[in-house]
Amino acid sequence: MDATGSSKESEAFGTFSDIDVELQPIRSGTGEEPAELVHRETTTRGHSSSDDETRVLSRDPVDRGPAAWFVVLGSTATMVPTFGLMTTVGIFQVYWKENQLSAWSNTDVSWIISVYGFLAVLLCGPFGVLFDKYGPFWLMMPAAAVYCASFLGIAFSSRYWQFMSCFSVAGVGAAALTTCALAVINHWFDEKKGLAMGICTMGGGLGGVIFSVVLRFTTTRLDWTGASLVHLGIILAFLTVACVTIKPRVLKPARGRLWDFSCFRRWDFVLFTLSVCGFELILFVAWGLLPTYARVVQLGDVFYLSLVFSVGSSLGRILPGYLSDRLGPFNVTIIMALLTETTMLVLWLPFGETSAAVLYTVSFLLGFGTGSFVSTAATCLGRLCKPQESGTYIGCCYAVVSLATLVGNPASQGILGDGTDGRTRWTVAFLCVVLAMALLSCGFVRWLCLDRRWRWMVKV
Repeated sequence: MDATGSSKESEAFGTFSDIDVELQPIRSGTGEEPAELVHRETTTRGHSSSDDETRVLSRDPVDRGPAAWFVVLGSTATMVPTFGLMTTVGIFQVYWKENQLSAWSNTDVSWIISVYGFLAVLLCGPFGVLFDKYGPFWLMMPAAAVYCASFLGIAFSSRYWQFMSCFSVAGVGAAALTTCALAVINHWFDEKKGLAMGICTMGGGLGGVIFSVVLRFTTTRLDWTGASLVHLGIILAFLTVACVTIKPRVLKPARGRLWDFSCFRRWDFVLFTLSVCGFELILFVAWGLLPTYARVVQLGDVFYLSLVFSVGSSLGRILPGYLSDRLGPFNVTIIMALLTETTMLVLWLPFGETSAAVLYTVSFLLGFGTGSFVSTAATCLGRLCKPQESGTYIGCCYAVVSLATLVGNPASQGILGDGTDGRTRWTVAFLCVVLAMALLSCGFVRWLCLDRRWRWMVKV
């Protein structure tokens, strides 16, 4: 294909526009060298730039240096109290249903966490644009204050509207915090971006383990206010570390329109956003559904089920992130989606309501599979844009994804109901269909990235 044809085709389909794409061989032990897809970006370092460009630091090269890894530490610390708390929402729902909100249905209670997740994802759009324009400093400090204040209010909540109001405010703070944590990784890493993103998002799984254990012991020894204040202390400690260590590599933020929708002109971005909708719906549903599912079928312990899920999620965030640097983020995303789909079809659907051992196995594998979606999705989005556009791309993607996070948990809770008349299997079947559609969409993104070719031994 000549350069002119390639340029026209790239412009038509929006595949890696403005990025120099080059095929290079992968070294293998057999001596064969299949091609890998590598993108390179030209950035002027240490020179003055125009208003539409970004000037970056000349010290501490990308992928190395203590400053870069301190940023990863800060991003991980951010994910512990935000995504980590989301991982334990199922335990919160069960606790509220048995105590403060016993008069409300499971579906009604699930809306509290769904609105929290909806706002935490929807507002990534505007916060992503603000991150690209002004950096993380002016977002992290106010967002951390808002997030902590909301959990102070949660500690003294006892009514439905109080929980809903406080968690809505917490969702706003979580959106700004997670946007900074994910987008800043693209400033500091290129070749090791997958590993760095995996370590960062592992904080969500680590937080799930921490908050599951803390909630287990505090609720049996303290009242709700005391238990919530213990949670607040943990949140405050981690966010303090995050605010101190997260720093941008960009000295001069990119200027331009406050809100840029140009990414939606690219078919690869649109299709990948649709696939992330499916991935995140499965992730958010699994957080809230598994404990309720266990109570309905009367198998397993809610606390240990959530703990096993969080352990699997921690491994699922770092290992696939590490592999994505070697196999390609899109390839790893597809592999992990296939693993999750197989788990639901082969184990959860036929045996989930008959065996506690199977349910624990499903919980671990589901955590491992869905945990990878957070890290690999952010890495894939980083491959579709320049570093100085990462906040906008991540934000626009997750603004659309927020719709899936809003309706996913209540919809699945509504399908599950009381578990009679085969409702448990219908719920799992619904999740299988959603994930299959997301997997198909992600496959087409890979196809577009390879100039509409099906090539299997290619790193992309």
